[in-house]
Amino acid sequence: MTDDRTRLRDLPLVLRADASTEGGTGHMMRTFALTQAWLDGGGRATWLVADAPASLLDRIEREGVEIVRLASPVASIEDASAVRETLARDAAAMAVVDGPEFGSAYLDALDGVAARVLVIDDRADRPVYPVGFLLNQNAHADRAAYPADATCRFLLGTRYTLLRREFVPAPPPRSPAPVARHLLVTFGGADPTGMTARTLMALRRLPEALRSTILVRVIVGAANADGPHIDAAVARPDLGFQAVVERAVDDMPSQMAWADLAITSGGSTVWELARTGCPALVVETVPVERLLVSGLARVGLFGHLGPETELDERELADEIAAKAEDVAWRATMSALGMRLIDGRGARRVADALADGSSVDEERI
Repeated sequence: MTDDRTRLRDLPLVLRADASTEGGTGHMMRTFALTQAWLDGGGRATWLVADAPASLLDRIEREGVEIVRLASPVASIEDASAVRETLARDAAAMAVVDGPEFGSAYLDALDGVAARVLVIDDRADRPVYPVGFLLNQNAHADRAAYPADATCRFLLGTRYTLLRREFVPAPPPRSPAPVARHLLVTFGGADPTGMTARTLMALRRLPEALRSTILVRVIVGAANADGPHIDAAVARPDLGFQAVVERAVDDMPSQMAWADLAITSGGSTVWELARTGCPALVVETVPVERLLVSGLARVGLFGHLGPETELDERELADEIAAKAEDVAWRATMSALGMRLIDGRGARRVADALADGSSVDEERI
């Protein structure tokens, strides 16, 4: 791969991904990471969007991306037609589609331009993949999980993990503290199951000697509708520990570098934490995260707390306390995460699209 910033030579990229309070922001943010890599290589981008928080759209527009609002129902034939027609106007354009709602019928409707489409996929649950490229950036990614007769080019595993531009530079050296006193609570852009507030209540159950010395930063995402409840929880006079709420965070690497331990969900944030060497306890907040966390288990990364429906505050507090005092475990997780994720996945995917051919189908 060349370092030439003009390697994409003004090539157009069409993006199709949404974000919402129900579906979260993960699909949109990892697509944004790929968009940044494309722009940094000298390409240009147009984003077709039906639903997204204004703050995210503003951030995307500041990159110089053209935003096109879709009025048709999400994942409808009309939605697919907008992608197809945009590609048809420029024979050099490539497209990226990310979201479980864009099923087989949607992909079939891209007939005629599908060879220039990349689908970002976590589940391997579509019966067919009639597109040119498929990306599964997770540790559970396996070619055997996909149809044997699929002809698309597969980009599989954490070699291709999409991280935003701020995660590309090497993270600062990390020396695990004897006791984790800086805790980061971050449950993605939406947190539809309310795990942020539940974690704050669990922290009140920590042993007093630990609880009275911790500092907690709570990240509230752009699509999180539970903000007032979280603010009220942090403001409780009987909280028993120091906590601050952070919103509209543009510099997540510095937040993660500050933290000794994170409590998070099983989405894309785990790869950001891995890149920065921040150890984490992971809660499965939506069904697909069981699959994603199975990949973490495969490579031995992070602590796994199971589905949020089966987790109570006492169990959560006990796990946090145990890992806060286990410096050896935290050091191991930190080193493993930084070894697995090198921050260059988005660049690799952008180059694969630009070249029209797959780089190595390497996976963990």
